[in-house]
Amino acid sequence: MTSLINRPDVTTVLWDLDGTLVRMHRAPFRVLMPLLACAAFADVVPPWRVPSAVRTIVPRVRTNEGAGSNHELLRELVAAHTGCDSAVVDSRLNWLSTTGFPLLRWCFRPRPGAPQLVADLAERGLSQVVATNPLWPRQTVVDRLSWGGVDIGHFDYITAGENMTRSKPRTGYYRELLSKLGARPQQCVMIGDDARNDAPASELGIAVYLVRTGAGPVVDHVCGPGRLTTGPWSALPDWLGV
Repeated sequence: MTSLINRPDVTTVLWDLDGTLVRMHRAPFRVLMPLLACAAFADVVPPWRVPSAVRTIVPRVRTNEGAGSNHELLRELVAAHTGCDSAVVDSRLNWLSTTGFPLLRWCFRPRPGAPQLVADLAERGLSQVVATNPLWPRQTVVDRLSWGGVDIGHFDYITAGENMTRSKPRTGYYRELLSKLGARPQQCVMIGDDARNDAPASELGIAVYLVRTGAGPVVDHVCGPGRLTTGPWSALPDWLGV
């Protein structure tokens, strides 16, 4: 297994967040987050309308093709579905990200080893990026990093709804991110846990490591111009050359 960080052309580590830097209880989160959305709009939208609105709006944000940010599209779609003006929508979305979302803190827990590995990479001078799916506001990303014990100061860029116009799993998300970073695919490695969302980075030539649950060997796969490796978290430091 060849360590990538020892290659002089690798300068940037892209990190997925949920399931990678921070462990996540996905099932309860997917049930409870729509309920918080119901609470946020309870006085202006009948609760029975919110779940269907969420099921309609989120996929449309994921497939944003416009020039506006994902957050701007989210606000526009919520306003259209609720009949609320932008100011009301902004206030409710702000409540969701600053007050409602922290109520689900127990759905997120630290991943042993992640804070130290991020710190070790920073000490070596590597640029690091939180390359999470940018569907929600930046504050929710900051909160999850904090709950996972990961120092936000080690990251040079964080993708979020406010600063991205594309989302995973489309390769357009990775193209946009590379453009914002001023980096070439060969300068980056991507670490994630979701083949659907994170593996497409390899199609652009980015080396990808998919964290697999449990033990087992590290396996390299042929996947387009990039390199796709799957393995346990315990093998990730060796793969990175730390």
